[in-house]
Amino acid sequence: MKIYICQVCGHLAFNNLPDTCPVCGAEKDKFLQNDAIFKESSQKSPEAEVKHVPAVTVNKSSRLIPESGCTEVIVRIGKVMHPMEEKHYIRFIDAYQNDKFIARMHLTPLGVYPAACFYLKEAEGKITIVENCNIHGYWKFEL
Repeated sequence: MKIYICQVCGHLAFNNLPDTCPVCGAEKDKFLQNDAIFKESSQKSPEAEVKHVPAVTVNKSSRLIPESGCTEVIVRIGKVMHPMEEKHYIRFIDAYQNDKFIARMHLTPLGVYPAACFYLKEAEGKITIVENCNIHGYWKFEL
């Protein structure tokens, strides 16, 4: 799998280089290819996996959006919850469906837990959650 990283906002594009970044609008020349981005994070900090790999729960319905066929994707960063401190925190959580970016949750170091919920219109296909730690880099979970 090819992985392209936006050097402006940190967005990852899978397999195909976009013309513009769907998060910040940067042009394609602002992307660098690094197919080993997840492997590098894991190799730098193998002990950090327990606090970085997203824990994901999928519900085929949602109490928030009961009138449609909503799929609820609940994300918590880490089996052991990742810290959210000024010096060490989760910058963002991105959601992808079938390797296509669908949403980003920006986080600040104070005042929130490292968690998010995404409400998908389509229930089919692979779901990928990517998170970025300001110290330990990129981590993902797929189902």
